[in-house]
Amino acid sequence: MKFFAIVGSGRVGGNTDRLTDAFLKGAAERGHQIAKLHLGETEVRPCLGCNACAQDGVCIQADGMERLLPAFLDCDVVVLATPVYFWGISAQLKAAIDRLYALGEKDPKGYYRYPQKRCVLLATAADSDRHFWTFELMEHYYRRLARYLRWTDLGILTAGGCGGTAVPRCIDTTDHLRRAYRFGQSVGASLP
Repeated sequence: MKFFAIVGSGRVGGNTDRLTDAFLKGAAERGHQIAKLHLGETEVRPCLGCNACAQDGVCIQADGMERLLPAFLDCDVVVLATPVYFWGISAQLKAAIDRLYALGEKDPKGYYRYPQKRCVLLATAADSDRHFWTFELMEHYYRRLARYLRWTDLGILTAGGCGGTAVPRCIDTTDHLRRAYRFGQSVGASLP
């Protein structure tokens, strides 16, 4: 199977990027193909809400989605990776998710159908995992998104207490990279 990670962090080599690499390494060791696109290196502009894509399935904006979409369409498992920004996913990741709207096909029930995927959420935060609200809104959004898109949720890994802009990054002093690697192995082992 093909795993495609969309890293929604502005920092290449930061906590979220490293957590994603650990997860992908575990999946790769189970024989799966992996790919990653870092939105810190690829500009994806926000959806304009113009609905032009509803006519022919193509967004009128020319940007990083031209790199993202082929890998997304080709993958079996999409890995959404993001730091917590104000108790939600990053704006970079949200822009990419919003732009997937162009792929929707009319469903007889009045909704849209999207390419069927399996999905995983990886999330980092400076705040501790012990704060009950740190990941709560993000997890809720992810579960509702997966349900609407009719994707199969393979799980969530949250990594709190990693440090951020106000405090030094310290993911190396936690067990999060080991947990992500094992999570990648576990998800990888559960798939054909």
